[in-house]
Amino acid sequence: MIKKNTQKQDGFLSFAWDNLPTRDRLKLLQREKKTVWLFGAGASHHYNLNTCGVKVPLAKGFFEALHALPTSKGFHAHIGPLLSYLHIYRGVHPSKASEWTENIEDFMTSIESEIEELRKKKINDTMTDEELHKVISLSTTFNNMIFLFANVINEAQDGPSYSAYSELLKFCGPNDTFITFNWDTLLDKALASTGAWIPNGGYGIEFSATFDGVWKDKVCCSQPSPCNWKLLKLHGSTNWLVPYTGINLDTYEVKSLIGMNNKVFLFWQGSLPFETFKGRWRGGYGPTCYGYYPPNLPCCFFPEDSLESKDRVIVMSGFKGIFAPFNEPLVQGVPSSPLLVIPVRQKRYDDYIGTIEHLWKTAEKAFMDADRIVVIGYSFPSTDKRALQLLSTTLNNRKKQIDLTLVDPWSDSVALQIEKKNLDLAKTLSLHNIGFEAYIEKLWDQAPQLMTQSAKDNREVADWLDRLQAFCNVSSKT
Repeated sequence: MIKKNTQKQDGFLSFAWDNLPTRDRLKLLQREKKTVWLFGAGASHHYNLNTCGVKVPLAKGFFEALHALPTSKGFHAHIGPLLSYLHIYRGVHPSKASEWTENIEDFMTSIESEIEELRKKKINDTMTDEELHKVISLSTTFNNMIFLFANVINEAQDGPSYSAYSELLKFCGPNDTFITFNWDTLLDKALASTGAWIPNGGYGIEFSATFDGVWKDKVCCSQPSPCNWKLLKLHGSTNWLVPYTGINLDTYEVKSLIGMNNKVFLFWQGSLPFETFKGRWRGGYGPTCYGYYPPNLPCCFFPEDSLESKDRVIVMSGFKGIFAPFNEPLVQGVPSSPLLVIPVRQKRYDDYIGTIEHLWKTAEKAFMDADRIVVIGYSFPSTDKRALQLLSTTLNNRKKQIDLTLVDPWSDSVALQIEKKNLDLAKTLSLHNIGFEAYIEKLWDQAPQLMTQSAKDNREVADWLDRLQAFCNVSSKT
């Protein structure tokens, strides 16, 4: 059977654990603690396998990433409203825009606050012409940023599906839940690559339709291995689409192109041209990623009277663009935008209450059912008060029942955000002052023990391990 552990033997056992099929590994982890994995931007920041080698950005590095990626380059760069606003109201000349590095949360919060102040003036009919010009600039910048958020993330995450998330999943039990505040799809792709999770139902919400090359009911994929993994994206996702939503230039409020709408659509992949705003399709993207404009949504999913409203243009007319040498084509469908709860001080959960609230309720239940909560790369920022309240409520309701782990290079600071009175309610508290990748290495230190215990508990596993070791021994001698 298995010999006493040595460094060489540990290496072999880790190799064996790595080479177990996902289906079998999940069976062996069936009795592990039910874990909720909670991710922030720090978890995805490790990924830089795009063609530019740029990491998926943090809030404080968003604009650096924007200017380092194709988002800001060439005739396909749709950053005019942002550059105009910076030039007129921030004194940043377009030639110096790449040197401007404000934290994206602070920037968007200031934009939203100014719009709100001017909206109040409009209601009271006290707005000057100068303020009118400014609110138009603010509104178009706000709308521009929604697409720039998605485009920067799509450019940054557009690469191989392998990431640190792929390694983490090798240590996750079949009843674990993954909750993220990130908009990127790195975890989505890692989950799908295991064959144990599919987007059809795997997000915990129902999509009206899915774009998988063309619009379909669901993503075409095989039945997954028996597994209860759920991915809950509480701030939306770059590949979740809704009818175009932005600041309305009449009311200065966030509104959808289609009123009274609760439909959400999934974008999974689109390597061939698809119908999009003014036909401005851009190709060359891998699964879950697209250019600045996502696909238009099929009109058949919306009431006819909502499509015929005079102030909502659905079939876009083909006029010549500023840089277009030819008339832009007629395209069908409802222009779409990504469903993103944007990084501002006051999160706009009510804008997508049907979807987002359902996800929060599901997350609350997952927290209450968990034996362990692991927080990776998430600092509970002041803009996310609801997340802190969720954790605090869970710890209060399940006193001394939950193992809490914080993984962050500054986990001591994260702990201060949660407050000692709440941390004292955890069964155990583990602080890891390291990044996501270093934490993965710590998990791999457990692989030999997991493999050894699995062999003790399961004769079939023990026989497979003996055969594998015998093969390795023969191979090392030849």
